[in-house]
Amino acid sequence: MKNKKIIIGIILAVVIIATITIGIIWLLNKQEEDKIKSTLTEFISSINEKNYEAMYDKVVSNMSKEDFITRNKNIYEGIESKNIKIENITLEKQGGDIFLVNYHENMFTGAGEVEFDNQVQVQKQDNDYKLKWSSKFIFPQLSDNQKVRISTIKAKRGEILDRNNVKLASNGTILSCRNSTSEN
Repeated sequence: MKNKKIIIGIILAVVIIATITIGIIWLLNKQEEDKIKSTLTEFISSINEKNYEAMYDKVVSNMSKEDFITRNKNIYEGIESKNIKIENITLEKQGGDIFLVNYHENMFTGAGEVEFDNQVQVQKQDNDYKLKWSSKFIFPQLSDNQKVRISTIKAKRGEILDRNNVKLASNGTILSCRNSTSEN
């Protein structure tokens, strides 16, 4: 009977220790996930604030700081981006301290609303998380040697005709109107 109590006590102690250990591991993983998501959202906030230096502080890049700032400034301000939002953030551990972060991005530009799914690698560096930057981070199809620009093409207005097929307006030209009321 005494041996049973000892065995039950040992099993109970092992279960408690295992539960605490699993809880600590879960908590540490959750904190790590929150830090990674925070790094990404702070980066996006820096874009919205046009704070390109703060953006650079959140990335690992082969590009010099000056080139990074110039490229991002030219693209984001050139397309008149604003109100960039990300959602549906998911993480996949790729090994070691490297994670793949998938997300959906939405922004308003001079060409209208743009939205797409994208991903970025994040790696731990000096107890901090950094985004592994490439041009694909701006737009998924963008390569490092491509540029982005908005072109405005003036559309032809077409002709506006009255019920008698008389032109009232044609490609920006307003034609004189005649009085179409009839006298009795």
